[in-house]
Amino acid sequence: MYLFRLTYYSRNVIKSLDSSVGKEIKAILDASSRNNPPAGITGALIFNDQYFAQVLEGDRKSVTSTFTRIARDPRHSDIVILHARPIDMRAHDGWAMAYCGHSEIVDPLYLKYGTAIGFNPAKMTAENLEAFIGDLVKTEARVASSSPLEPAGPRIPAYTRV
Repeated sequence: MYLFRLTYYSRNVIKSLDSSVGKEIKAILDASSRNNPPAGITGALIFNDQYFAQVLEGDRKSVTSTFTRIARDPRHSDIVILHARPIDMRAHDGWAMAYCGHSEIVDPLYLKYGTAIGFNPAKMTAENLEAFIGDLVKTEARVASSSPLEPAGPRIPAYTRV
């Protein structure tokens, strides 16, 4: 299979839609759990109150189809594609979602990959964003497996893998 990776970020506009953030994030999680495995899509989605950022991996047609569907989603606006390229191997073995809040564990990652504490993908290179997403998902997985975090925002698990 010809593997492809697409990395993008977008503005999270859920609050402006007069909908529950937790309900909408759960809907994204449910749709991803249903659609991604059969399409051979792996990757990770991270989010906070302002942004979504995601890495999608799979064959080029499936990644393109998935991204096209995401681009039409009214919960996203101002989408910026940072990287779209062939890859030799996947960085993600499944699909994961994590909340970008503040914690003793996550704040050092902001400093490692960004310019300040807090998540602003517009101030990150594509490589740093991809590495940040990977590290955040791994960090949140370790934390969630021992003591689930409650994000300050929506009431969903800090980390979810499907």
